[in-house]
Amino acid sequence: MKHSITAILLACSVSACGFAGVLETLHFKPSNRPAAPAAGPNRVTQRLRVSESRPELQMEEIHALIAATARKHGVSAALVKGIVATESNFRCNVVSSRGAVGLMQLQPSTARQYGANASVPQQNIDAGTRHLRFLIEKYRNTSSPLKCAIAAYNAGCGAVDRYKGVPPFRETQAYVERVWARMQEFQS
Repeated sequence: MKHSITAILLACSVSACGFAGVLETLHFKPSNRPAAPAAGPNRVTQRLRVSESRPELQMEEIHALIAATARKHGVSAALVKGIVATESNFRCNVVSSRGAVGLMQLQPSTARQYGANASVPQQNIDAGTRHLRFLIEKYRNTSSPLKCAIAAYNAGCGAVDRYKGVPPFRETQAYVERVWARMQEFQS
């Protein structure tokens, strides 16, 4: 039953996004261990893919959208592109096994917090960029504000606050390094 509900919600999310597609085979792995918290260190572990009969958005459109939104919210476009590249590889309709949606892999609760529909690429980028702005401001007085903001985007503010910096979670540390490297690429 749980899997049927997930498939229905995913189909609704895809159709709300406006993409004509059909679901590919969904792979669910039963687990004996409890699910990790939504903002915990293993937030995104598996992605569900959607097959499309037409392209989502052109790369140029995504880059222009990111540039305009980053400028609007005073966030580095290279940072936003680094997050998008790491989270979704510039795919608009990717949904994680934990329910994170779209280009910036927003959790539904985060999208609601910013009044956004995470399935709509423009709203996804806007809400994700606003959230990044919030995180940068929250950690601006730390020794490494951008790395703390990136870590909080992945592991949540609670983990960054508890460890007073990037938490010692292998997945979060690797995530920060991947985003940082991609951000450097986009800056040049």
